[in-house]
Amino acid sequence: MPEEHQIAEERLYRIETQEVSLEKLVLPGRILDIGGGGEGIIGQIFKDRVIAIDPNPMELEEASEGPLKVVMDAKELKFLEASFDAITSFFTFMFIPNCDHQQVFAEVFRVLKPGGKFVVWDITIPPYDGGLKDIYVVPLKLCLPHKNVETGYGTRWIEKEQSTEYFCRLAEATGFNVDATQMNGQVMTLWFRR
Repeated sequence: MPEEHQIAEERLYRIETQEVSLEKLVLPGRILDIGGGGEGIIGQIFKDRVIAIDPNPMELEEASEGPLKVVMDAKELKFLEASFDAITSFFTFMFIPNCDHQQVFAEVFRVLKPGGKFVVWDITIPPYDGGLKDIYVVPLKLCLPHKNVETGYGTRWIEKEQSTEYFCRLAEATGFNVDATQMNGQVMTLWFRR
């Protein structure tokens, strides 16, 4: 990585490694994966049943083969209404400005079939404490059906507060039903139904 893109260690606020098990994850039919670039975890599991979108083409190029990869912003989904059986967001909202979250939820609701599931995995981020450490870093151990993956994500901490309650309010304001919420450490898994 070029030196000008490296972030000084003293800016990183690292939480404990979080573990996420996807070994028994079952999703029906055609799946839209929002932010499906990078490791493309959902695409690794469900392969060609997935359409992975990301606004950054380099992120999609990194993702493993299997899903259809499309450069697209989740705020303006280019799909017809009721196109997908399931939609996923795997540690993506932490990278989307909070002011855009409601618009993303509205677009997801529009392209999800009635009765379809919207599953969100993300991290609880407390209010920024104003200190020097302004990058919130989440180390992860992921258990997939046929392998384990160790990775991590980091985002600017300022104005990135998010919680289960925050996402449930967004979902309900959009028209979703909240089917289930689960906390494992600081990782939330949220199941919403259209």
